[in-house]
Amino acid sequence: MQKKIPTLMLLFIIGTVSLILSLTVTLPNTIEWMLLILGVLLNMTSAIGLMLIGIKRIRGS
Repeated sequence: MQKKIPTLMLLFIIGTVSLILSLTVTLPNTIEWMLLILGVLLNMTSAIGLMLIGIKRIRGS
């Protein structure tokens, strides 16, 4: 379980950077949408994964 936390944090950081770039930099429309979708998917999966790890730690299993 400890090995998953750095990977999930890295996914969260990449997703956040992707969202920031898509919202602040002037890019072609298709690239902007790709970055938005990628950022949302990465942030959602990493946030859910980190929440599940936190729940397992709280329950003690």
